[in-house]
Amino acid sequence: MASMKTGAIRTALVVGSLLVSQAAFSSAIVAPHGAGRDADLSGNTVADPDDGGSALLINPAGVVGPARDEALVGLLAFNFTASYKNPSNGYDGTGSQTPLGIDMWYGLGEIAGWSLGFGAYGSIGAAFDLPPDPDIGIDSPYVGKLSIINVGFNAGRQLTDRLRVGLQITPRYGRQVVRLPTPLGNLDFTADGLGYSASVGLVFEPTQTLSFGLSYRSRGVVDMDGDANIGDSSESVDINFVTPEAIFGGVAYQWSKKLNLMAQVQWTSYEDFERGDIEFSETSALSGPTFGNTRDRARWGWGMEYEVVPNSILRAGYTVGQAMVEDDSVRPNLFDHDNHMLMLGYEIKYDSVNIGFTTGYMDLKDRNISAARNPAFPGKYSSDSKVTAGFRITWKLR
Repeated sequence: MASMKTGAIRTALVVGSLLVSQAAFSSAIVAPHGAGRDADLSGNTVADPDDGGSALLINPAGVVGPARDEALVGLLAFNFTASYKNPSNGYDGTGSQTPLGIDMWYGLGEIAGWSLGFGAYGSIGAAFDLPPDPDIGIDSPYVGKLSIINVGFNAGRQLTDRLRVGLQITPRYGRQVVRLPTPLGNLDFTADGLGYSASVGLVFEPTQTLSFGLSYRSRGVVDMDGDANIGDSSESVDINFVTPEAIFGGVAYQWSKKLNLMAQVQWTSYEDFERGDIEFSETSALSGPTFGNTRDRARWGWGMEYEVVPNSILRAGYTVGQAMVEDDSVRPNLFDHDNHMLMLGYEIKYDSVNIGFTTGYMDLKDRNISAARNPAFPGKYSSDSKVTAGFRITWKLR
């Protein structure tokens, strides 16, 4: 009985959220896009990353192009509602949050043949937040919050007329908040710290209308520490949070002067999450891996851009992915879903500034977890994220 209880405590500490730093949805634990033009296209820009947002998140080779001479500020907000029903203890809770994704980019132009730029991208307010239920003995909420802000420094070069490459070095800041009930008492901690990641990418253009893109994001880490309260006692907590490596590959084709088409696949090594760990200074029963069982997944999609009238661009993007958290590791403060995402955007171009608007919809499939698969947290897990609104401004610097 003691070993089962300890296992339940450890797995309950998994902290769900929106990782790698951008606005995301529950079912896209690693977000497929940021808050720039790539949001309009649902992230399908690896073969056509010629804007600051895509250069930061999707393919750093995007710095070799218009992005090196532009500045960008983008914001993307979405309403996220999560609910959990546990038939074994009667819990039925729903929580709603409105996280905000940010993109900021500044191109430094070309210096000695190198295109340079830097920016920040990340998420604020990303959370699972389900209420307590004192009537059934649960007097602490289930809260899992993780915000990671990345600062990307890009450098790229045109190697040949048809091939360009780019590299990004990415220091990052992370902050994690957890509140949840455990058999040892209610747990409450806040931790923060610094970390790093990196990415490299290329774009190959065999013709003027066809391009291929490939990029790789390395496994990253954020080392956090803070103070924890467990019941009536206080102690310290250290977290080594590992984010997964990912590979993007895709193609873009300029069908006509007005229509640009693109397709992409992204493979993410979600099992890298299991490399992280959490350690409490006094309560060893709470120490262990930050994630339970996960599965590597691929996410694929398409995008299109169409010039409706001169200097007015309509964009649309679609992606589909599967849940990465296995049934036996799903928890009220960490769960995801099989999902479909559709994004729409419209951008108006002026002489020295572009103004863009984004909206989107995500269809999330409910998860029904049996007690046989997950004795600690069986039940129905649902999420809803149907309201997305984004706004951005891009300035031409040169």
